[in-house]
Amino acid sequence: MTGGRIAALGTAAGAVGTLGLGAFVARRLLFPTPYSATATVRSATPTEAEFVATRDTRLPGTYRITHDGQDVRVRDVLDIDGDTVRRRTDGPAAVGEWGWDALLYDDLTDVPGDEPTDVPGDGPTHVVHVHGQSLGPRQVLRGIPVWRALGATSEVVDTTDLPLRSLDPGAVDLIVTAVRAARGRGATRVVLQGWSAGALACSVAASRVEVDGLVGISPLLSVSSALRGAVSGAHLPAFVGTVAARIATTGVLSRLAGAAAPVQTTAWQASATPTLLVHSAADALVAEADVAAQTARPGTRAVAFRTAPHTLEWNEDPERWERAVRDFAATL
Repeated sequence: MTGGRIAALGTAAGAVGTLGLGAFVARRLLFPTPYSATATVRSATPTEAEFVATRDTRLPGTYRITHDGQDVRVRDVLDIDGDTVRRRTDGPAAVGEWGWDALLYDDLTDVPGDEPTDVPGDGPTHVVHVHGQSLGPRQVLRGIPVWRALGATSEVVDTTDLPLRSLDPGAVDLIVTAVRAARGRGATRVVLQGWSAGALACSVAASRVEVDGLVGISPLLSVSSALRGAVSGAHLPAFVGTVAARIATTGVLSRLAGAAAPVQTTAWQASATPTLLVHSAADALVAEADVAAQTARPGTRAVAFRTAPHTLEWNEDPERWERAVRDFAATL
């Protein structure tokens, strides 16, 4: 075999490998596996616990651990000593392995506060909550108590049965329908609150139907930027992100990522809607440059957190997160 043919075969093999990596990364964005983790308790008192140090147990903020129907709220990191993390807890935790849970609530009945019932229709403010790609409706529940405390009603749009979930065009249709229904029931203000890809869907909906406010949590501002960030975080060559973006957004190629149809909306849709973007410097999927581009628009503000991975800003500092939402709501 000649050197030229060997080089050609090598180039072809490299192209196939790049395509395969790109398809893998695109699939992870479109159809991510829900994240799960465990935490091992080494010792505990009624108010503190020592955990084996992991990425999760080191994260500052509020979480919970679960085991056999029991759950314990885990709060501030008090000390990290080698491979042991000591944290404050709201109750005793038995020694052993527990599930680590950032979402805190299992369903709407667990969410603190009550939906207002003494106001006409859906009340003065109605909030439509939209989840992202992997975690389903549970993801948005942390964002409901602050609105209940403000006297607003809430509903959760579930996109898990759509082919592309919250990146599916049908997700926008569901949001628009929810907004119109809330108006029809007498809501005087309607706010959209979306998480990750759900925030992107909300931005599209806000360009189609009038809403009074938009809150984006870890908002997917650009599919291409998110894929580049994911590739960078995985220490893969940058061009793999470019290939992944092409696969996710191009007909026929999208089938390599398991999607019968490509993503149609690939970037945040600007509108005149007052907007709050909540993001984290530690989130590889939300580029600082994309946030800056949006906050340069009139009516858009941003609040940045420091350590939170994607969609865990509430967990990093619940009080600051809810204060940001309250301050934004006061302007509507």
